[in-house]
Amino acid sequence: MIYLFVALGGAFGALARFLISDFFAKHLCAFFPCGTLFVNLLGSFLITFLMTYFLASGTDPLYRYLIVVGFLGSFTTLSSVTYDTLFLFKEGYTFLALLNIFSNFFLSLLSGIGGLAMGRILFYK
Repeated sequence: MIYLFVALGGAFGALARFLISDFFAKHLCAFFPCGTLFVNLLGSFLITFLMTYFLASGTDPLYRYLIVVGFLGSFTTLSSVTYDTLFLFKEGYTFLALLNIFSNFFLSLLSGIGGLAMGRILFYK
């Protein structure tokens, strides 16, 4: 049952990542991989926030497998960050490539800290 939940969540997470990244590329910022950055920041926040909730509430572990491992695990992506960064370097956009590295790693870490802090405030009273 766990494998089914992970696979189901993963399929929807991958689709959500694609749709969001595609929307950002077509409508908001074609010059920088904003969609990948957005999903990584959102995913980092949600993973820490939801895990805090799930652990505090004693939620059935299958929801963790579905949402955190499956959906959010495939929603966020290091491989896209790597590709985007190497593409920017290859095209000669060194500053944007370095900004992409900084934005995805450090801002995702801060986003995760924010999700953890909010989860602790809301669920550990």
